[in-house]
Amino acid sequence: MSPAPSALLEYLPRLELQRSDCAAVLTADRYARARLAEARERLAPIVAATPEPWRHCAAFALGSLGRREASPESDLDLALLFDGQALSPSAADRLRDRTIAALEPSFEIPQKTFTRAIDIRSLTRHIGGREDSNETLTYRALLLTEGAWLAGSGRSFKRAVFSAYADSPISRGRFLTSLGNDLHRYYRTLCMDYRYKVDVLDKSWAIRVLKLRHSRKLWHLANIALQCWAVDAIDDDGERDVVLAARIGWPSLLRLCLVLDHFGALELAREPLRCFDRFLAALADPEARAALTALDHERRWDSEIYVELHRNAGRLDEANARVVELLFERCRPFLVRFCLL
Repeated sequence: MSPAPSALLEYLPRLELQRSDCAAVLTADRYARARLAEARERLAPIVAATPEPWRHCAAFALGSLGRREASPESDLDLALLFDGQALSPSAADRLRDRTIAALEPSFEIPQKTFTRAIDIRSLTRHIGGREDSNETLTYRALLLTEGAWLAGSGRSFKRAVFSAYADSPISRGRFLTSLGNDLHRYYRTLCMDYRYKVDVLDKSWAIRVLKLRHSRKLWHLANIALQCWAVDAIDDDGERDVVLAARIGWPSLLRLCLVLDHFGALELAREPLRCFDRFLAALADPEARAALTALDHERRWDSEIYVELHRNAGRLDEANARVVELLFERCRPFLVRFCLL
């Protein structure tokens, strides 16, 4: 069965754009959703054969598949979470191994972000405390903003992470601040992680820096914009929690369109969409990826594709700045108090 059309399509006529103007974005969205559906089909027999443990765990796809920015060049960044009160770590790891075995005939699953099964309690009990870490911060941020469910009790696990921010009896009124601060922290972690991987581990740099300047910046802006929307559009705390939880995992561009439409400035989404489309088109091109992967930093200005995408990132920065100016005009008290100061 073909995936449903992208929700971005409803905005194109009002943005005065054709499908061809954002073909790479639409292709990536369609491809990601088809691959996610395939992964769910592969895991369905495992869940049916052993339903009891899957009541206490959940598998998610992260990365470009979870953000719906994928291409045939994309891998599957797998996360498996479990309830440590119902399953032991060893049982959860065995379930993770079976999950990988079921997926690997069709998916490349590198051991990068989630290298083991994760007890959900380790993510929700110590937010901001001594036992919190960049690792647990990363897990929470990714699960909320780009965790695409594959199998198990995914909704309850996402709700547990979201509720760890929303349901605090003391800091309840500062929910948006706590969540926003953690997403800010994760964005800064990404920036420092890039520096460490490039400067210390000597890993390839070009695709990483271009992802930071395109995908990651757009993700960061979409997080801030969505919180501004929630504050401006919804007065009731309980209702705000519900609608924010339902939208925080949307693709960045879709969240941005939602917010800009609310503020009567949907046209400001046109240039980010165009710039991001060019970036995704390059990442989906095997020759372009190969050229960027092999590119020496000293020779970067000799690379036609790097120079083009570097300029494209500059245009995206300018377009993002116009969005920030609008948000600052419309949501100044919130942005100053809770995002800047």
